[in-house]
Amino acid sequence: MTWRDLRQQAGVVLPNLAAQLAAGTWRPGPLRELTIPTYTGKSLPTAIPTVVDRLVHRAVRNAVEPALDARAFADWVSGYRPRRNRNTALRQAAGHLAAGHRYVADIDAARVSDGVDVDETVHWFAEYIHDGACLRLLRTLLAGLPSPVIPGSGLAPLLINLRLSQVDKPLSDLRIVRFADNYCAFAETMAGAEKSFWRISDAMAAVRLEPNAAKSRIRRGANAEDLFLIDG
Repeated sequence: MTWRDLRQQAGVVLPNLAAQLAAGTWRPGPLRELTIPTYTGKSLPTAIPTVVDRLVHRAVRNAVEPALDARAFADWVSGYRPRRNRNTALRQAAGHLAAGHRYVADIDAARVSDGVDVDETVHWFAEYIHDGACLRLLRTLLAGLPSPVIPGSGLAPLLINLRLSQVDKPLSDLRIVRFADNYCAFAETMAGAEKSFWRISDAMAAVRLEPNAAKSRIRRGANAEDLFLIDG
């Protein structure tokens, strides 16, 4: 079904979908699995749900995102959030640099979509979302995907932030900014930046993540505009 088909048939499709969701009988439809090229030339496995399922994904995101945005995500986290983008991260980074914290532990998380199962993902949600019907729907939705955080799902960006929020928890005492999956911790000395680098690496390891070796480094005298770049 195309979006045009859905618009033409909305008078039938939407009431039926609403009834299935209310009764708890909705089940995900088939996926279109493909590989797409990224900005950097790499291949990205992707799963595209049906247009009806994408409505469900968006409805679930609309329901849970305000609670997660208010309670799960730190103020120093931007990207995949309403009204928070690279400019937000750059302003925060510029503030730390202007305060004299010129050494930066710049760490990019590798493969943040990999190695997550449904039970673990629902557990992350359940820390903040306590409605049983919503959690059951989330479990059904995620079980219909090859992997909960696979690109193509309407929930994938939110789930990346939710996974990385597990990394963020022990780092709140650092001078730190995260944009999407890129962490920058600011320090006055090289030794302080190195300590922050290993603290972030250890926090990633606790949820089976690791720094991208090619994109992670200690920067000295960084310019804010050089941070949080695609493939930077």
